[in-house]
Amino acid sequence: MSLPSIRRPAVLLVSSGLREARERRKIGLRHLAYRLRMSPARLSGLELGKRIAHPSDVSHILGFLGISGVEYEKFMESAKHVYDDNLVATDDMRSFSLMWTYEQMSDRIVEWSPFCLPDLLRLPQHFDREPGTDEEPACPELGPLERTVRREAVLDGSRHYLFLIGEDALRSAGNEPDADAQIRSLRSVASLHHVTVRIVPTTANNPSPAHAFTLFEDRRTPMAVAFKNVHCTAYLTDRALLDRYSGTAKSLQRQALRNAAAADTLADFTWGRAL
Repeated sequence: MSLPSIRRPAVLLVSSGLREARERRKIGLRHLAYRLRMSPARLSGLELGKRIAHPSDVSHILGFLGISGVEYEKFMESAKHVYDDNLVATDDMRSFSLMWTYEQMSDRIVEWSPFCLPDLLRLPQHFDREPGTDEEPACPELGPLERTVRREAVLDGSRHYLFLIGEDALRSAGNEPDADAQIRSLRSVASLHHVTVRIVPTTANNPSPAHAFTLFEDRRTPMAVAFKNVHCTAYLTDRALLDRYSGTAKSLQRQALRNAAAADTLADFTWGRAL
């Protein structure tokens, strides 16, 4: 069995953008390929990210689609990075496009969230402010539409989700007035056959990264990793970095399994037992 190919983030941005732009204009792939004097197979490969769209290819296609101005500039900026293994996305729509594309290509997604519940598991009111304060949340959040789309993907059962939640995140959520509703929600999601929720204990010498990350896998082989802060999301496909984050995810899961075995001995661990 061959290993899944790694798709660089800028390649996916360009390919999915070209396909969306063509479909938005209601132009068939074969018709556009004919006008471009390009084989349909080659154009399809460019739109699926199986072929790298060079900047000259992108400019040529955009011209026939009548794309100009800001949209054109964004396309061409992405096209400059099609050979880069990593990409920092500062535009919310570009970031969500990448997140969604990698998610659809994956058969398993691992989310590590050390200090707050993952976006996909939090109640809507948790997005209003940082728990226990009047401040904006420290955890970057998805927009309402993007969050809804991803939540529906979690529920449809097309892929497996492994949520690794830091003990500190769970305790913080447990101190909220709506803690009972939150634990019922967590329990409901964790009961799905394709969703696993694990609690990772806090230790003084924990080697795990402090930042949250999302690991996208196909046949248990890492394809990409994303980690967010308030202003941007970094998407990494460098093989050494993928191996590092994959190893980290496995280490976190081992810690969580050991923690589950010892849960009865942990003080104040009602939430961990409830899951």
